[in-house]
Amino acid sequence: MDLKVSVITVCYNAEKFIEQAINSVLKQRYENIEYIIIDGASTDNTVSIINKYKSKVSFFLSESDNGMYDAMNKGITAATGDILYFLNSDDVFYDEYVITKIVNLFHKNKDIELIYGSIFVIRDPLINDSFVRSYDHMTKSSFVSDGIYQQAIFYKAELFKKCGQFDETYKIVGDYEWLLRAFYKYNIKRKYYGDIITAVFRYGGMSNCDKFSSLHSEERRKVVKQYFNIYQIYNSKFKRAFIASIKKFIR
Repeated sequence: MDLKVSVITVCYNAEKFIEQAINSVLKQRYENIEYIIIDGASTDNTVSIINKYKSKVSFFLSESDNGMYDAMNKGITAATGDILYFLNSDDVFYDEYVITKIVNLFHKNKDIELIYGSIFVIRDPLINDSFVRSYDHMTKSSFVSDGIYQQAIFYKAELFKKCGQFDETYKIVGDYEWLLRAFYKYNIKRKYYGDIITAVFRYGGMSNCDKFSSLHSEERRKVVKQYFNIYQIYNSKFKRAFIASIKKFIR
């Protein structure tokens, strides 16, 4: 039986890009897709745009919420798929075969609970500043100063029963905390496929916006203290400083 994939988009005042996100889901060649959109009671044209595609959206909810992770948890609760994926309202799938490729990998690796790939990052479209973000050498210490973009990750739905949902006390780094919890508290079985680019990610969201930089740093420090000891934190910082100095010397 084909696995059902639940694609979840959470949004708020997303009229600029939401239609592109929706169309990238509808263009997927894989057929067994459940598309869920959770809107935080937008005040712009977001809802009217979504309503244009209402017949092709499996579940749509528009109401006020307590932040991004509250909305994402609503999406998890509504989902009936075997595999879950979160596509931000300002991002798109890399191509129309992404879900087909991922489902095939889950079929070939029955015991794997989470699969992640690479993503194409657009840092500044005005000067064509973009790059592919890969995760070839991620270790636990890498997570002190780094992480895996949510757009790279496909989850088996059962993980959110096993590991719990996103911690809504966080406003920006709830997905980062969840990943550390799943990887290093529950030791879930995961696999990385760097040759698969899952999505096109645009800079400018809460996690990389100057407006929220202080809150981002504060929340991240809290999570790091929870999952890493002092030695791991300072060892990671030393490695980063050393690598930066080497790169500067090479230039």
